[in-house]
Amino acid sequence: MSTPPPYMPPPSPPPPRPDYRTSKAYYRMQRAQFRAMRQRSIVGPLLLITIGVIALLLNTHVLNASIFWNLYGRWWPLILICIGLVLALESLVMARWRHTATRIGGGTILLGILLAGIGAVAAYHNINWGVIGSNLGVDDDMHLQQMFGQKHQESQQVTLPVTAGGTLIIQNPHGDISVSAGTDNQIHLTLDKIVYAGTDKEGQGKLNALQPVTTTTGNITTIHLNTDDSDSADLTLTLPQNVALELHSQYGDVTVSGRQASVTVDSAHGDVQLDNIAAPVRTTMQRGDFSAHAVQNSVTLNGRMNDVTVSDIKGPVTLDGDFFGDLHLENIVAPVHFHSSRTDMEFARVDGSISLDSGDLTAENAIGPATVSTRAKDVELTGVSGNVHARNSDGSISITAIQPMGSMDIENHNGSVTVTVPANARFSVEATAVDGEVHSDFNLTTENGNEHSIASGSVNGGGPMLHLTAEKGDIELHKADSASQ
Repeated sequence: MSTPPPYMPPPSPPPPRPDYRTSKAYYRMQRAQFRAMRQRSIVGPLLLITIGVIALLLNTHVLNASIFWNLYGRWWPLILICIGLVLALESLVMARWRHTATRIGGGTILLGILLAGIGAVAAYHNINWGVIGSNLGVDDDMHLQQMFGQKHQESQQVTLPVTAGGTLIIQNPHGDISVSAGTDNQIHLTLDKIVYAGTDKEGQGKLNALQPVTTTTGNITTIHLNTDDSDSADLTLTLPQNVALELHSQYGDVTVSGRQASVTVDSAHGDVQLDNIAAPVRTTMQRGDFSAHAVQNSVTLNGRMNDVTVSDIKGPVTLDGDFFGDLHLENIVAPVHFHSSRTDMEFARVDGSISLDSGDLTAENAIGPATVSTRAKDVELTGVSGNVHARNSDGSISITAIQPMGSMDIENHNGSVTVTVPANARFSVEATAVDGEVHSDFNLTTENGNEHSIASGSVNGGGPMLHLTAEKGDIELHKADSASQ
């Protein structure tokens, strides 16, 4: 008789499998509770508000775009510092009062990365590589590629034919261009070539390859130098005075003197100096100083400039662009037109001088009709004759008129107005000072109210009208000293 098998309990049922939908819903609930405990940071809204305000100021020309991007390229890391400070302050406040933390959305992170990228691009375009190079012990005319090779240089002379009365076009991306009057009917060209290479053989090969490429079409001759970031060639030319010039330079100074034909200069990074030219001059710049002296015809300048000096000009002067340095105009016997993002001015002639910097605009012995419109500058016009039209804000206006005196239309917002006229001048006055007072050396009818002061009348029988308006500033009308009349 066989033994029965031992008792085996029935197998237990398998544990229930977790419900996927239930787990997902539970996870979502936990995430929602966690997100609810963390408050969204105000960094995103603050960035959007700041960007909107800056865009509005740029569109309305309250901010100068070039100056803004220049400053932004230098100081954009402050954005990251401000974001960190706001987050740290929020964390301290939340931890102390609400026992919660803050969080930044993905959109805010992307916006911060975008602003940092734009700042890096702006910084690259506004870096002064020459200053950085000098701090590193590198010459101003060297680029980063030049630190990985030895310097090789060579001078070469080339003589080329030129058509009398024709045009010479020079294209030199890296290097100076200097042009002066020649003694014959040919182009005498000197090339001072500089290249960088690891060996003498390689350097000599690069020097030999750096040759001017000359083409002639009709009466137009073109000289092109194929220089790059690590090579440069300074050009010194003498040629007949009646050959017109068209010069193109990317990195280098341009100097031209002794010309009877027109001169056109396109310069990206470098100074431009023009002297003793009898024909029209036209210049476009992106960065650098500009000077023009003893030009017998018109001078036209536009683009972005640093210091500008223009003197002894017989033709009209037109300046249009962004000016980051000081401006000085002197002895211009034709109309002057100046336009920038902050200042517009026109004069029929300048027998004396005009100076303009970041805080002041002064003119001496300028002939009207004169128009000046600016802001945040102190305006002083001395010895001005003819009609005068002036607008300003956040600065003072001071005008000293001489005979023949014309009409005046002067308006200043948030600043004073001072006008000095000859004691024997004939004129009429309408002066209104809002939140200010009117003071006059002449016998005028004056009405003083709580918020404004009004003065009007005719002097010496009346004559040109003087409309004077000041808001949040006084108006003063003075007699000139007899010695200065």
